[in-house]
Amino acid sequence: MRKIKILHCSDLHFDSPFSELDSSFSENRKEDLRECFGNIVDMAKSNQVDLLLISGDIFDNGSVMKNTLDYIRKKFEEIHDIRVFIAPGNHDPFNEKSFYSMLKWPENVHVFKDKMEKIQIDELKLCVYGRGFSNSYERESLLKDFRGELNIDEYTTNIMVLHGDIANKGTKNDYNPVTLEEIGLSGMDYIALGHRHSFSGINREKNTYYAYSGNPEGRGFDETGEKGIILGEVCKKFVDLKFVPISKRQYIIKEIDISKLDTYDEIIYNIENSISPLDREKNLYKFILKGEVDPEFVISKSVIEEKMKQYFYYAKVVDKTGVKIDYEALSKEFSLKGLFTKKMLQSIENAEDETEKEKLKKALKVGIQSLCNKELKIE
Repeated sequence: MRKIKILHCSDLHFDSPFSELDSSFSENRKEDLRECFGNIVDMAKSNQVDLLLISGDIFDNGSVMKNTLDYIRKKFEEIHDIRVFIAPGNHDPFNEKSFYSMLKWPENVHVFKDKMEKIQIDELKLCVYGRGFSNSYERESLLKDFRGELNIDEYTTNIMVLHGDIANKGTKNDYNPVTLEEIGLSGMDYIALGHRHSFSGINREKNTYYAYSGNPEGRGFDETGEKGIILGEVCKKFVDLKFVPISKRQYIIKEIDISKLDTYDEIIYNIENSISPLDREKNLYKFILKGEVDPEFVISKSVIEEKMKQYFYYAKVVDKTGVKIDYEALSKEFSLKGLFTKKMLQSIENAEDETEKEKLKKALKVGIQSLCNKELKIE
C-alpha cells in the first residue's frame, strides 16, 4: 500500500484582533500569521506532500482583510500539484455568507460542506472524508451514524479532516462532541482534528490514529509554548507522523522572585540575564513578579515595562508580590495600620473563594503601602 505524505495544520485564525496588544503590535502579529501560513505552504512544497489538511478555523470571525484572502488564494495556487482539504470550524462555518462561499478557490482546494463527503483519489489508492461546521455550534457529533451514509473502502487508505472537541460518551459540548468510540469505529486510518490549540500527541483508538495539530502560531498568553504542524506519512493501519514546531514567536510566562531586589534596575537586570538575546528579540513575555518586598518599595508596572522595551520585543509585567511584614503582629497594634490589618485579615479568612481572597490580599498590600507612603499610584 502506497504511503501518503501529509501535512496537517489547523486553527490559523487569520486576522485575529490580538486585543491584548496595542494596535501596532496587533498589526505585526496579523502579519506574523500570514508569514506562518506561507512557511506552512513552503514546507508542504519542500517535503513534496500529497495532501495539505486544514482542520478548520482558518478565519477567526466574520471580519477578514481582503489582502489576507488574496494571500491565502495565491499561496494555494503555488502548490497546484498538492491537494488541499479544508473542514470549516466553529469560527468559520461554511454557509452562503462565509468567506468560503465568496472566495474563488484554486482547483486543488476542496472545502467540505455541511454533509459528510467522500473524495476518492484512485491513483493514490486513497479516500479523503470530511465535513464542515455549518453554524458556530454543532451540538451533535458529526461522526454519528456517518458509516450508514457512506461506504468505507477497506482496501484503500482512509483519511478524515474534521473540526471538533473530543467528549466522553454521554456528555455534550457545543463543538462537535465526537467520542473515542466513534473514532475507533470510524474505519479511518487517520483523523486530522482541529479545535484544540495544543498538539495532542499522535493517538490511537482501535485501528484509527488521530491527533490535534494545535494552532501553528500562538495568539495570547493562554496559548504558550511551541506551536506547529504535523508532518509525515499515513497508510493502511499505520502512521509515521511527527510534530514540527513552526511558530515565528512564542508566548512565554515566567515567574520572577524579587524578594531580595530593591530597585527597578536590579529587577530588569535579573530578568534580562535569565533569557537569551535571541529569545528576547523574538518572543512575547509575561513576567509575574513574586516574593515579598519592602512596604516602601511601591512597584510601578508601567515603569518596568517602559524600561524593558530596549531589551524585549514585547514584555508585560504582573505584580503579585507581597510586602515584608508580620501581618499577625501588626494586627495586634493599637494604630490605624493595626486596625486596618486586623479587619482585612478577618475578611480574607471569610472569603468565599480564591478570586475574592486574592483581591482582598491585594487590597491589604495596597492599604499598608498607602499608610507607609505619602503617595501611592494604583495600577
